[in-house]
Amino acid sequence: MTEHRSDDPAIPDENARRALASKLNLLLDAVAAERGQPLTYREIAAALDDRGVSLSRARWSYMLSGSGYLVTDETLLRGLAGYFEVDPDYLLGGPDVAEPDRIAAVNELIAAMRAAKVRTFAARTLGEVSPPTLRAITEILNQVIDGPASEKKN
Repeated sequence: MTEHRSDDPAIPDENARRALASKLNLLLDAVAAERGQPLTYREIAAALDDRGVSLSRARWSYMLSGSGYLVTDETLLRGLAGYFEVDPDYLLGGPDVAEPDRIAAVNELIAAMRAAKVRTFAARTLGEVSPPTLRAITEILNQVIDGPASEKKN
């Protein structure tokens, strides 16, 4: 079997599980943004099946959540990388492998769009708040939302 139990103290798999889950969720977000709707498990499983790779719903669920077993099945990870059109090392290489440029760019756009929605929602919800208070809230939101992005660029 190509999985390790999470209770095996010799395998530092908690961080690896989280890293894989994060990468898979970033890929899903990027594809959903590109095509305008989220991918379904059935679509992914069918595409992998066409490549001769099996993926159960339970396994997909714990891969996305970062719980359960650490998936190290190279055939599965390569199949997923091919489906998402990324270098297999992104999914095989551990937490230190760089995010593909296409995925990073799409996810930066998603973050900016989400930030804009937060700003719009806040402006609609606050209604009759004084302009100085609105400006102060906007400045705080901008610092919270833009802070991590500006730190990444440095």
